Amino acid sequence: MATKKRAGRRLARGVLLALAMFLTSPLWILDRLESALGGEAWFNFCSELLSLCPGAPGVHLRRGFYRMSLEAFGGGGESVSIGFGTTLSHREIRIGRRVYIGHRCTIGRAVIADDAVLGSNVDVLSGGRQHNCDDLDRPIQEQGGSFRQVRIGANSWIGNSAVVMNDVGDQCIIGAGSVVVHPIPDRTVAVGNPAVVKKHRAPAR
Repeated sequence: MATKKRAGRRLARGVLLALAMFLTSPLWILDRLESALGGEAWFNFCSELLSLCPGAPGVHLRRGFYRMSLEAFGGGGESVSIGFGTTLSHREIRIGRRVYIGHRCTIGRAVIADDAVLGSNVDVLSGGRQHNCDDLDRPIQEQGGSFRQVRIGANSWIGNSAVVMNDVGDQCIIGAGSVVVHPIPDRTVAVGNPAVVKKHRAPAR
């Protein structure tokens, strides 16, 4: 009986995803055309538009669009949840299976591995060198910068209002409000600004 229920839930999620992909098809078809031309303005418009859809319908619509527009999206995408008000800034994002992203997050170029959990108001930046600022005679906006994919490891939990600018290992916990400037090793708890390792996580026995 339990097996049948799980199969039924998987079927229902698959049907809902297919419906969401159909409903968002005008958005992601145009997005693919823009991507071929090297643009990103339409993608950003769609991300902001879909972020405003509330509740379960919004979660499903975001699944449908991102399933067709990102580099990778949760295998089939049925198990990924992206909350209200969350925007993705670039197509160069890879999201694993069973990922949960809370409300009002901003995600830059990132790899978010399986089972990762991001609380609300989390900012994942495209690295820490997006803006050069060495030349005091030029506006910062004119000095360029570099973008990289920041990785959040499998089964890691990023607390509310954290800012992530560097890689977080597998099975980590990042405290609420922390700022990740340096890489965080696997199976650790890190807190603070900048975030520093406070504890190592041992497997349960």
